[in-house]
Amino acid sequence: MALLAMTIAGSRLSDAAETPAAFPAKSKSGRSKPGQTVPDVAEVRLSRKRGLYEAPFELTLTSKTDGAVIRYTTNGSEPTLEQGTTYLTPLRIAKTTVLRVAAFKSGLPASKCKTHTFIFPRDVVTQSPDGLPPEGFPFLWGKNQVDYGMDPRVVNDPRYREEIFAGLKALPSFSIVADIHNLFGEKKGVYSNPDEQGREWERPCSLEMIEGGGKSEFQINCGIRIRGGFSRMHVNPKHALRLFFRGEYGESRLKHPLFGKKGAQEFESLDLRTFQNYSWSLAGDPRGILLRDQFNRDLQLAMGQPAARGEFCHLYINGHYWGIYNTCERPEASYASTYFGGKKSDYDVVKVDSGFTKRESTYNLIATDGNMESWTRLYQRAAAGLTDNAAYFALQGRNPDGTSNPALETLLDVDNLIDYMLIIFWGGNLDAPISAFGDNRNPNNYHSMHRRGGTEGFKFFVWDAEHTMLKLEEDRTGPFKTGEKVGTSSPQWLWQQCVENAEFRMRVADLVHKHFFNGGVLSPQSLGQRFRARAKQIESAVIAESARWGDVKHHFKMDPPPRLDQDGRPLTGPFTRDDDWRPEINRLVNDYLPKRSAVVRGQLFAQGLLPDIEPPQFVAEGSAESKMLAMKSATPGVSLYYTTDGTDPRLVGGKVSPKATKYSSAVSMNAKTSPIKARAMIHGDWSALATTQ
Repeated sequence: MALLAMTIAGSRLSDAAETPAAFPAKSKSGRSKPGQTVPDVAEVRLSRKRGLYEAPFELTLTSKTDGAVIRYTTNGSEPTLEQGTTYLTPLRIAKTTVLRVAAFKSGLPASKCKTHTFIFPRDVVTQSPDGLPPEGFPFLWGKNQVDYGMDPRVVNDPRYREEIFAGLKALPSFSIVADIHNLFGEKKGVYSNPDEQGREWERPCSLEMIEGGGKSEFQINCGIRIRGGFSRMHVNPKHALRLFFRGEYGESRLKHPLFGKKGAQEFESLDLRTFQNYSWSLAGDPRGILLRDQFNRDLQLAMGQPAARGEFCHLYINGHYWGIYNTCERPEASYASTYFGGKKSDYDVVKVDSGFTKRESTYNLIATDGNMESWTRLYQRAAAGLTDNAAYFALQGRNPDGTSNPALETLLDVDNLIDYMLIIFWGGNLDAPISAFGDNRNPNNYHSMHRRGGTEGFKFFVWDAEHTMLKLEEDRTGPFKTGEKVGTSSPQWLWQQCVENAEFRMRVADLVHKHFFNGGVLSPQSLGQRFRARAKQIESAVIAESARWGDVKHHFKMDPPPRLDQDGRPLTGPFTRDDDWRPEINRLVNDYLPKRSAVVRGQLFAQGLLPDIEPPQFVAEGSAESKMLAMKSATPGVSLYYTTDGTDPRLVGGKVSPKATKYSSAVSMNAKTSPIKARAMIHGDWSALATTQ
């Protein structure tokens, strides 16, 4: 067994080549090629696992291959015979360190390179206090000077100087380790060339996940790219990232339950989103709360609709703290096959090509998987008009009376469309699915997917919902002059086509009643609970984001400045949790969340989408052994109709269902009773549907 030596002190060591003369000059990695039968050198074993540490420790590296030489780096590059340092004695790890190790022996393929990140929170808070780059990092990204520092004004603030350590442990830590030239090199670095896109601008890296308590979760080699549209601008210091898991890097899937038992268990790709609009790092905006996008996606999932799941994490790049990021699934064919079944090739995934690149963005729809044929058929049939029930229900694979017809192609999931648009309206979304910044004509920021030959139509996914939860009275219900051609169509255009149909309007009323009342997802009580839970999740972690990005050079100055001192002069201190994040959280909790739902209901009512007949209210009566359910309506003169078999008491067209019973007295309830569904009716007009489940 080989045990060779060198020591890491408290500061970074250079990774000068120290190649033993006994090794022949061969390939840089020396590792075996596909199909090669010669065994690799045994991989290096580390005496400590990656994780969060409080105190320095000694790290030993060993290989079971006799005579093997262990090489390591601490600058992100992979060790080779020509690159790295030879291990001779146990390494003292005393600060945040990224260690990449491999073993070599003459005549044998090298071992697999291992990557381990050791994070010391008390070291992290002292990184680059003067803003200058750590060793190996560039002063400039392209033409832009960058502030790398953890601001001492935050780190040493009595309000934060102890809690910041809890904050660094409050979320999982993701560590990206890569050759510095692949990240920040002038010619081939993805970070210093952020407007470049495509496979040719993907670079190899290592990704590790370390739980907040220091528990090691996984390490995987993968490809990294810059992601986003507007945020690709060179002046942006904090880019969002996309990671690709491919066989060429190692494992072809990331196999880890990132989003719990109900989420996907393995991934072909993963987004590390960050916060651009209303952010501290780019926009210099005190409204930066880091929650808007994820919270909107949370709402869609809570409605029972498919949605892009996401969580929060701290990110480190080559050991340097990079702030809070948002892990996020990407709604594409691999997502669809995971959650809906079938093969990736079964699906059409349509989104807006709105990326800001060297060419001008077109804001046209593209198929990222499959093709545009089914979407084009949906567009053409919707454009022809949906007032008639035959046309409206045909899009859903149904007959004019609403019954299923397997011979018809299903192109639209109406309930999904309505739920999606209710979230858009509730959030006052200015940039999806059409953009207010393009005169409300251009589609933007939505994903849709459809399984060809399936029984469900196109579904829509909330995406990039940063321009939300701003003005209490914001009205995004339209109608807007959009969708003049298939390339600029969107869920909002489909909504505008559908509202011409009476059955669609009735279904809108049903789902508004479901979601906006009685503890529904968009009721004030439910919204407040869900939002406060997300805010609490990152409350301590925000301190670290403030230290890292609260004092950057802001490129979108606010006039007037967001904060003034007692003499009316702009405050120059960094954005902080207590001075900026909490006030915006409190505004939302105390004003927007309690009031917004009623505002949106009023907007929908003004458009004739909600009836003025109050739905039945259920009142439980009797004992636990003999439960009874009474019904009443606040609208005088109505008749109440209900069913106990789960069907609607109202038929398509407005007649009373033969399965419905006119309410006269309390209804008996037992464990076998199906959900009771009830409506109020007067002069042929119906209320929204009320249901016991």
